[in-house]
Amino acid sequence: MQRPTPPQARRRTRALTGAALSLCLLAGVGHAFAATPDPQTQKGQVDQDLKDARGDLRETSKELVAAYDKLAATRKKLPGARSAAAAAERAETTAKGEYDDAVAAYDLAKANEDKAEKQLKTTSSKITTSRRAVAGFAGQLYQQQGMGTLAVAVGSETPAAFIDRMIMAQSAGDTQTSALEELSTSRANLVSTGDRLEALREKTSTAKATKQTKLAEATRASTKADTKKAALESLESDQKSQSAKLSREKQKDKKRVASLQAQSDKLTKILQERARKARVREAAIKKAREAQERREADARARAARSTPSRNPSTASVSPPDPNPPAPSSSGVLQAPSNAPVSSEFGLRFHPIYRTWRLHAGRDYAGNCGSPVYAADSGTIISALPPGSTGGYGNQIVIDQGVKRGSSLATTYNHLQSFAVRSGRVSRGQVIGYVGTTGNSTGCHLHFETRENGTPVDPRGWL
Repeated sequence: MQRPTPPQARRRTRALTGAALSLCLLAGVGHAFAATPDPQTQKGQVDQDLKDARGDLRETSKELVAAYDKLAATRKKLPGARSAAAAAERAETTAKGEYDDAVAAYDLAKANEDKAEKQLKTTSSKITTSRRAVAGFAGQLYQQQGMGTLAVAVGSETPAAFIDRMIMAQSAGDTQTSALEELSTSRANLVSTGDRLEALREKTSTAKATKQTKLAEATRASTKADTKKAALESLESDQKSQSAKLSREKQKDKKRVASLQAQSDKLTKILQERARKARVREAAIKKAREAQERREADARARAARSTPSRNPSTASVSPPDPNPPAPSSSGVLQAPSNAPVSSEFGLRFHPIYRTWRLHAGRDYAGNCGSPVYAADSGTIISALPPGSTGGYGNQIVIDQGVKRGSSLATTYNHLQSFAVRSGRVSRGQVIGYVGTTGNSTGCHLHFETRENGTPVDPRGWL
């Protein structure tokens, strides 16, 4: 059983992707900010890994169930295969015994036939010898006394000799006749026996050939059954190994899911605590700002009461403030500049690169040297010169903390110079001055907002 695009390969791909993403806080820009990974970004990656790990666990579980089903099906076939192999082996043994019996019967029949043939030759030889002896005896009698028993007797000198010669001649003839008849009978019996034995040998020869054919068939059947049994046993072994391997993979996936879930839970607690601290900090800042505003209002009121009234026609006009106050805003962020907006977030035809591309921020057409304000209280992540920011020129990046459940950062680009370069800044604090450093066609501030490292339209935060 096999698992397609193995889970190990998918895990390696995802691990490499996660590692690449974790190297950069802000995706899709020419500069990676030099800062420790944000917990919110880490949690997003961990949650994605957790989702992938759960998918791997589901896939492994499905493959394990399929492997167990195949193993059960194979084991269900094994008893029949083993029984068939045993039956085929018994049939082969029986056929071998029958073949051996047929061979023995054939050999016995042949031996008996050979024995009968030898006896037939011996009997035939005796008959021939007896016939020659009778013929010689008869010729002798004829030459001596003429033919017949009477001629033998007539030549006797006395009656007693006559009688003796008659009896002897008659006995000799009877004996010879009896011997010839017996030999002829024996020869006929031997011929008949030889015929029967030859027929038996032919029969046993046919039986031997038949049993040999059956033995060959039984051997082939036994070999086939053994091969099938061995194949099923080998398949069972392979499937057991695959099931064990998948079971181990499932345990690894479960441990990985549990580990990633623990990491996600830990990061959730960190983010919750971070959000709580941010809320406390924001409340304290808001309270301090309100107190400051009340003090400033009281001071203005006292100044107004202590200053004599002037004739409007004779009042002098104050020159414009070179550092006007930061723009006010009721949004999560305030505008970073008092200058008018010259370009919004979205696709535009780039004036330098002459191509359509995403304008990832908002441009404020301020004069060079005009102040740039922090959009909200936060910590400066970096304040880098043009050589290390690509086309952004002098750049400040501020971590604004967790806002609306997202990790928010703001960037201030093409600055002429820095007012601050590190530490914590307050909402509305001057952090730098409008310039035209980097890839810029004129004095302006390029302002970006990034949620979890991804640029978004600043208008959603202002």
